[in-house]
Amino acid sequence: MQTLLKEGAELHLAGRLADAERCYRQALEIDDSSAVAHNNLAFLLMQRREFAEAEQEYRRAIELSPAYATAYTNLGQAYLLMQRWDEAEEYLTRATELDADAFHAYESLAKLAMVYGDSNRAVSYWEEANRIRPVRENLVNLAHCLVQQRRLDEARDVLIRAADSDDEDARLHALFGIIAFAQYDFGSAIRHFKRALGIEPENTETRHNLAMAYLKTGQSEEAVMELRRILLLMPDHVEARNNLAVIELAAGEPDSALEHFNLILEQAPDNTKALYYKGVVLLQQGKTEAARALLEKITRTTPNEYQSQAAELLSTLV
Repeated sequence: MQTLLKEGAELHLAGRLADAERCYRQALEIDDSSAVAHNNLAFLLMQRREFAEAEQEYRRAIELSPAYATAYTNLGQAYLLMQRWDEAEEYLTRATELDADAFHAYESLAKLAMVYGDSNRAVSYWEEANRIRPVRENLVNLAHCLVQQRRLDEARDVLIRAADSDDEDARLHALFGIIAFAQYDFGSAIRHFKRALGIEPENTETRHNLAMAYLKTGQSEEAVMELRRILLLMPDHVEARNNLAVIELAAGEPDSALEHFNLILEQAPDNTKALYYKGVVLLQQGKTEAARALLEKITRTTPNEYQSQAAELLSTLV
């Protein structure tokens, strides 16, 4: 029995799934009460995406050994793959109750909290996972959640810990850049965003952040270059196109700006930034009624940052 389980585990690690399955099933023919054999077989079945049978095998392992934390973790992770979020949380939480050092359970609970957008719980779970095993990727995930909570100094301290093990991580430098930007250290932000892009050049979010940092330091030509690169990579990037259009409008290129605003509004008809600035261009062109229609549309939408500006412009129209 134990020989079959050991052989199966070795074959499993070697990627010989069919041979590993044969060992696990032979072990269960000898002793169907082996929770480990049921768990290992279930794990193999999950790798094959045979979800229904895997679930049955995990539940059998838990039935046989109710304190088997690993089986609870594995079933919780299986439910994550099946997007059965509530069940995933239930079994992963139970795993942490059974084993305070259930690293993979805490890690999965943190990822689930991020799916829910619950940064408070995500931080708590990432901290537990990093207490047990401070993996660089999870330190960066913790820092990301801390940045979302505006706990910038704590986030930077976590990133410094992560950088000790590997400084060549694009997400790490992107987060350093975001923290520096939020603290008005735009020079450091630019250096970190450029470092991140040196590792991951097609990351449009980081490239957009770099463009905004360039704008903050008066480097509009560099900002325009980065925004245009984004649109080459992702023509539907609304924020980049909006910002490029606003820069062009300020530079005295209303026709080019208007073309960008029209493209945005084809894609997102209620984009208030594009509506507002298109209205500004139309007013400059003497098309008062067309501009009025756009500005009035902004005032009728849900509260947004351009409502007061639109209302103010409307008040000046005859």
